[in-house]
Amino acid sequence: MINHILLGLLVFSAIGCGQNDKRLKEKTKIEGDALKEVENTNLSQKAESMERDLQRRHRFYQAIKGNYEGTISTKSGNFNIRVTLSPSLPPVTVSRVRQLEEIASDLNNLMLNTQVVQWDPNSANSAVGCRVTNVRPNIEKGELTISAEGCPNLYQIKIADRGNGHPVSLANQILSGSLYDVDSLNGQIQPSTNANIYKFTAYKTQE
Repeated sequence: MINHILLGLLVFSAIGCGQNDKRLKEKTKIEGDALKEVENTNLSQKAESMERDLQRRHRFYQAIKGNYEGTISTKSGNFNIRVTLSPSLPPVTVSRVRQLEEIASDLNNLMLNTQVVQWDPNSANSAVGCRVTNVRPNIEKGELTISAEGCPNLYQIKIADRGNGHPVSLANQILSGSLYDVDSLNGQIQPSTNANIYKFTAYKTQE
């Protein structure tokens, strides 16, 4: 009789342990699924934030890209100047949520390729200039600096509206999506051969 009772207790205990293990596995799975869902939501939100940042940057780059031409006045006479700004990447339109690595790659590689040429208007063959790649403009202030070891001049450039200033205001309009195109640039040239600073205004030409 006692053996039967003990056997019954052992069977009941085994059933109880099996049920507890099952509940523990279900609880662990529920908690794991919930944690995975939270992680996926956080990654999705981060991806959306990075995409918005990338979109703002593209707006600025697309607004300022193009060729600009103007005149520099010096004691030696007037010279023409042409500034060419070209984004390194085109805007991307996708119908899916991209991986963080994809978006980060675009953010890191989106830059300006620039070329500045100056010449005597009486002699186009007198042109001098330089090309500088990987230029990152300050999209909040609406300005950029073109400088490189092989470039004889340093160019500090600000976006303008028909030659007028207010680059920060213009940059805000571009980033908010209310302004789509920059029509002119105001710039300063600092040569490496003398201490003079030359100012210019260049207007966007038709492509």
